[in-house]
Amino acid sequence: MTTNIDIIKNTRIDIIKDTRANCYSAMVQLNVAEYLKMVEKVFKKKGGLEGQRDTLKTRTAIRTRQRMIDDLKKGAILPPIVLGVITSEEELSTIDRLDRNELLNVINNPENSISIIDGMQRTTALYEAKQDTNISDNKVRVEFWIASQVNSLIYRMLVLNTGQIPWNLKRQIETVFQANLKELKAKFPDIDIIKVDDQGKRRNPRQYHANKVIELFLVFGARKEKVDLQETLAEEFTKQDFIESVANPDFTNIFYEVMGYLADFDLAISAYKNTNEEGDFKEGKDLFSSHSACIGFVTSIAIYVKGRPGNDYDLEKQNTRWNKIKNNAHQLLEKLKKMEPIEIADFLDFSTLNELISRKIGKPHNFEREFFLKAFKLLIEDNFSVETMTECWRAYD
Repeated sequence: MTTNIDIIKNTRIDIIKDTRANCYSAMVQLNVAEYLKMVEKVFKKKGGLEGQRDTLKTRTAIRTRQRMIDDLKKGAILPPIVLGVITSEEELSTIDRLDRNELLNVINNPENSISIIDGMQRTTALYEAKQDTNISDNKVRVEFWIASQVNSLIYRMLVLNTGQIPWNLKRQIETVFQANLKELKAKFPDIDIIKVDDQGKRRNPRQYHANKVIELFLVFGARKEKVDLQETLAEEFTKQDFIESVANPDFTNIFYEVMGYLADFDLAISAYKNTNEEGDFKEGKDLFSSHSACIGFVTSIAIYVKGRPGNDYDLEKQNTRWNKIKNNAHQLLEKLKKMEPIEIADFLDFSTLNELISRKIGKPHNFEREFFLKAFKLLIEDNFSVETMTECWRAYD
């Protein structure tokens, strides 16, 4: 049976620090058996990632993989497989002082998050080729991207893939975002993330579907309420906007805090419960049950703090504007917490919201996102000091 010690003894490692993204690239040479043992668990979970691209089953993909298998049996060497590793800040700070065995111990630490970023098809081919041919001692190169923050991996992945033909942007974000969800839960333990496989419905405030949170992360980075990733040109511009956002080392932390404020407002207004209202919004928790409302909230903050795409503020200005958002949002939250349910009802003015949002123009999906974006932009412009949300709901007129 292959063990981590066996892997350590037979591995060569070449390490380079990416000082821009604050992560390390470690090129490792493993035997096929050693590599498959290392990724056994994450491979069975589609790379260890929710949303990860599974083994392709199209006719062309099957033929290509079969050729790969035949080549492997003849001793072919595959292009390096890329694995992502999220470790602690403490461990990351010691990477360049570790010897090879110690470095691989970090990589194999079960507490760290490891995922197959690029190589599901190659890993499948290795598994299948090993079934009837002894390729266990064949060599395979693996590149580890080791970082303490997910945005470091995202930044590096997007920059390296620009100009190539990679997965689409959403797929790339999904690939490494599971570690973000863990960080978000660690920062706000009472936020409930509903995973895709759970097939659950949001029933309470501070509950959000994982795939929806991923989209919020995407629009927060792109600073656009509508992100059309089906169009190649639109995707390329979105990718550039996202790269500009993740260049800020505090990017993910700001996003987590934005989610924290969204969840705090969600909980505060949920004290209002009334099923007599006519329309989609009947009680407090209905507001952020609307994904369009969540997108409007997140995107409006992103634009205010970071600037519009193509007109990015410097980091000092971003931090100043973010601190202003936090102060103003905190004051409104404290005000809401002191309100009685009937006062919250008056503040929310769902009657006006239901009337105005029912006048859908064009595609309902796009209309609602733009509607809430304008509403929350006005709330921000008024320093969160509005008496009621009525003027915000009318901002689209």
